[in-house]
Amino acid sequence: MPTLNKIFEKCGVALYQNESLDLDHYYQEPYQDEGDEIKVIGEPFETDKSKKIRKYDFYIEDRTFSNFSFFMDGSRRTYKIGDIVIDGKKIYPVVVAQIRAGCTERDKEKKLHSHQTIQRKNLLLLSDKVNTVDFKEIQQRITRTKFAHDMFLEVVEYRFEPEKHNIPVNAAIAKANTMMHDMEIEILSDIVRSGALDTDRMLVVDGPLQFLRQDTGKAEFADLFYNVIGVSKNFNPMLPTSSKSKRGGTQIGAELLKLEYGERTPVFLKENDRGRRFGVWYLRIRPKNKVSNPLEGIIKIEKMVLADYYDSGIPTDVVDTISLSLLNECSPTCYGRDERWASHLYPIYLTETLIKSTFESDLVFINNFKRDFR
Repeated sequence: MPTLNKIFEKCGVALYQNESLDLDHYYQEPYQDEGDEIKVIGEPFETDKSKKIRKYDFYIEDRTFSNFSFFMDGSRRTYKIGDIVIDGKKIYPVVVAQIRAGCTERDKEKKLHSHQTIQRKNLLLLSDKVNTVDFKEIQQRITRTKFAHDMFLEVVEYRFEPEKHNIPVNAAIAKANTMMHDMEIEILSDIVRSGALDTDRMLVVDGPLQFLRQDTGKAEFADLFYNVIGVSKNFNPMLPTSSKSKRGGTQIGAELLKLEYGERTPVFLKENDRGRRFGVWYLRIRPKNKVSNPLEGIIKIEKMVLADYYDSGIPTDVVDTISLSLLNECSPTCYGRDERWASHLYPIYLTETLIKSTFESDLVFINNFKRDFR
């Protein structure tokens, strides 16, 4: 049976399987909100227009309540396994990836369990510079094997744009991320169609609501996020703003240093390239004396803005209810098990752990592509 090299060779493409490279460890993980920009930092985008930091009194608030019942996460692992030469001139990396997405649900007995099955795909990513005929032949020769079927393998193209991706492997990683987001949207769509979400049974997405490529531009897409928020534990403290003339170029991290435990910023307005509006705010969920640096223990929250308050901003009571629920989700912690514990919500940590348990080991996965494709 042919190896990957032989399959490429029969299609007239030279594959050089040199030393494999774990891209997730070789390149520094970007901020979860990479590319974000707060549109208006001066005017709070909520119904209470006060620019002051908001504080919650733990002595009078209900510390047992949470309006979150679903927790969704996606995860990926990427590896470079070789290079191909295009037209005898340019070299492009061949990248493989494991991508997963899943959701957990907390039932009425407060027990967390998997909601449906974990979605999984494995990818072989090739540059779109391979001509269409050769790519289709490689794709067909690989995907029709029992080996590819058993390991849920798909052969897909990535498009390298130098001004956007810097280096070709970044384009391959971006393609894997896009397909992972597709899986997350599919899970979310199923949950929404089932009628499981409500204002007291909301869903938390691990990370920002960056589903730009999946956005159809229609109102139905925004309806998916009616009872959904995104929570980022790893955000850019040097986030640029569009109000530099008003704020003297102040970066968001300088404002966050002022937050004490149980305090949040006002809501800021963010717009993406599709014209979708989001309310964004930051909340300190750990005391400063319990973390190793002053920006640990802060999370970034975002909610898509609905037509009802597109201009007026998110109702402050909605923001406060979400913030209090998140504060209540902070115990127990994953201290000692994850170095990001200070900004990690425990249900998200459990969801992430469940999803990552479905990954093959790096060594086993990479060696799959050195075997015969039967």
